[in-house]
Amino acid sequence: MWLLEDSPLEAQVTQAALAASCDVRWFSDGATLVEALGFHAAPDVMVLDRETPGLTGLEVCRFLRATPVTAQMPVLLLTSHQRPEDVAEGLDAGANDYAFKPFRPSELVARVHGLARWGARQRQNAQEVAAKLEHARQDLSIARSTLEEVRSAEARAWRSDQRFRLAARATRDAIWEWDPETDSLDWSGSTQVVLGTPSAGRISREAWWRERIHPDDLATVRRSFREAIEGSEETWQSAHRFLGAEGTWLDVEERAFIVRDSRGHAVQVVGALQDVTLRRHQEAEARKRGDFERQLIGIVSHDLRNPLAAVHLSANLLLRRQGLTDVQQKQVHRIIVSTERAVRMVRDLLDFTQVRQGSLVLNPRDMDFHAVVEAAVEEAQVAAPGRALALSVSGDGRGTWDADRLSQVVGNLLGNALTYGDPDQPVRVRSHAQPDGVVLEVHNAGLPIPAHLLPRLFEPLERGAAQQERRADRSIGLGLFIVRQMVRAHGGTVTARSSEEAGTTFTVLLPRLPPASPPGPRPG
Repeated sequence: MWLLEDSPLEAQVTQAALAASCDVRWFSDGATLVEALGFHAAPDVMVLDRETPGLTGLEVCRFLRATPVTAQMPVLLLTSHQRPEDVAEGLDAGANDYAFKPFRPSELVARVHGLARWGARQRQNAQEVAAKLEHARQDLSIARSTLEEVRSAEARAWRSDQRFRLAARATRDAIWEWDPETDSLDWSGSTQVVLGTPSAGRISREAWWRERIHPDDLATVRRSFREAIEGSEETWQSAHRFLGAEGTWLDVEERAFIVRDSRGHAVQVVGALQDVTLRRHQEAEARKRGDFERQLIGIVSHDLRNPLAAVHLSANLLLRRQGLTDVQQKQVHRIIVSTERAVRMVRDLLDFTQVRQGSLVLNPRDMDFHAVVEAAVEEAQVAAPGRALALSVSGDGRGTWDADRLSQVVGNLLGNALTYGDPDQPVRVRSHAQPDGVVLEVHNAGLPIPAHLLPRLFEPLERGAAQQERRADRSIGLGLFIVRQMVRAHGGTVTARSSEEAGTTFTVLLPRLPPASPPGPRPG
């Protein structure tokens, strides 16, 4: 026996009353009960609460009576309504009997048993009738074959209906089924608002395609569908334009599963149509942005770096001339420093664009990491002669890395420490070895990085100090982002910790061998 009851307490009371003589299966909502009919054998008796949320007991009763498989199933309605018109409505819906709440357990058991016996007699009568018909059909093989086909068709129709119900609830796609015998389509009613599909009934596939598929795509869709049906594939898919409910062309994707018999003939095709117009638009916009970024790379790499290089070279030559006053030398030196800062900004923009496009390429070779760190420290010392840099190196620094990229990593971290560290305190650089890699630590004293900025420190355009906006030598906020991406491309990690007592320390951990395929950039 199956019980539909939304109240757990009343369901428990009902189960207790029937447990001694019935195997009771409880459902709290009508939709779940209806779906279960497609996967389990029907019960001997159905006991339905008249009023339940969602699909009510009355609606379930009407559904059972409208379905051939359950049309004769005994149904008992439970209700607290005792008005004659309520009882008449329940009987009108197809209920065999009524029990009013609160009911006496013995009365409920008697009514359920009575319906079970009635149902058994109905089934027995049906079996007897079927036996007589079977005896009469022994000499009528054609009639027997026709009846089996009808029964099989009814079972397929039932399963198909259940499949569509479940699929329509689980997805927003337009669900359809193609009948090879009639070359017709049956669409699920849930797609009417989006695609304007018929709410019921089968339609001619060819007529529907001519009406809805774009004329430029129709021939291709026809050919691919025919090849899939006539071939041996189990799936078919197509991307084309489809006329939507509002009269506009939509970009859609269709996917279908092909069921074949033992001879390989297609006997059923069930598919789904999805509106991908918005996604295609977003992909087109992304391609446009990518094209713009690639053009920007060309402009930056050629139209900016070359003039900056000429300015830098000219300023250096001018600085070597005799007879410049102190004021003139300072002005030329300022030109050189500003040009070098502009070159670094251009380089950061180029690296940032390459990372975002996934085109950051490594050229790994055998090298000594300690030597790269030492060279970067020497270069930073030349650029900042008045600052103190303390370097310590230990262990085996050999490994396989891209020397230029790691030199850029060390240089960016040193530049960051020199820019934001206490100018009266040394910047400490430590490069040491571990069994499976090397570690770089760059430490500076001074104001700490605020705790709320640390989680976003390596994101594009983030800066670790609010006062950076007022500095004449500020960067564009890409240096640490580029550091992280280059370290990740080597299979390593970079972290930062900062406090007022301990200062700020950036730590880079690199494996001695790069990964087989460098990871792509993280979103953002």
